Amino acid sequence: MAELHSWHPIDENADDKEVIITVDFTVTGRPEAGFAELATHLETPYGVWESLPPAVGGETGMNGDDYLDRWTTELRASGVEVKAVFGYCASSVFALAIADRVATWQDKPQVVLFDPTAATGFTVLYYGFFRVVDALAAVLTEDEVRDAHAAGETAQQTHDDLETLTKEFVRIYREVGGTAFERVGLEADRAEELVSWFSSYMTYLVAASQLTVPDDLSGVDVIRSAELPGALEIGAREVRFDIDHSGLLSQPEVAQAVSGLLA
Repeated sequence: MAELHSWHPIDENADDKEVIITVDFTVTGRPEAGFAELATHLETPYGVWESLPPAVGGETGMNGDDYLDRWTTELRASGVEVKAVFGYCASSVFALAIADRVATWQDKPQVVLFDPTAATGFTVLYYGFFRVVDALAAVLTEDEVRDAHAAGETAQQTHDDLETLTKEFVRIYREVGGTAFERVGLEADRAEELVSWFSSYMTYLVAASQLTVPDDLSGVDVIRSAELPGALEIGAREVRFDIDHSGLLSQPEVAQAVSGLLA
């Protein structure tokens, strides 16, 4: 198999010609569990691949179709058969679109979405901006965290255009992050890497917002955690768990339910 650049095998069945592909913006150290955790409990004969975003900086100027082209071109060239597509949170719209594209050269794969959400000003503020600010809380003062939250809320209320809003989030994060990074003695180039990573994530979410949910959702399964503000309401089969959103992909009972859906 040719070297992969937009997909990463995450389980022992990496050489399998039948795979489950998972779509998420994966980053080390984030509070939410990822598909790698789910894969450890999943009972399936298929390999499991996770999506990779472009290298930081490589996403500049990319739109939703550009991300899809990058992922699906490599999938098709790999020669694997995609048995299922999993999507997490705001990446769910990418998962739906990938499944539709894959269906142009093979049977349509099964789709399972985990806490699907739309990328909107509210959800990006709540799950994107607030999360990175809160990650600095051990270094910032309570007033600084509160002020950063307030600045983000003001930006969300001011800017209707998501791309403009996310650029403002990056500006605020650069400012508040700069304060935190200086206090812990982080070198300037490493601090800039963290800001660039956040900017890359914002570009990814803007790209997700450009995609529309297909009209035909028959056969789509949805796994939901406890009530999630901003959830994307999809009229498909649902399985609900009384689990916090951040731990949804790490729970054995969730993996067991998913294994049952794939059987």
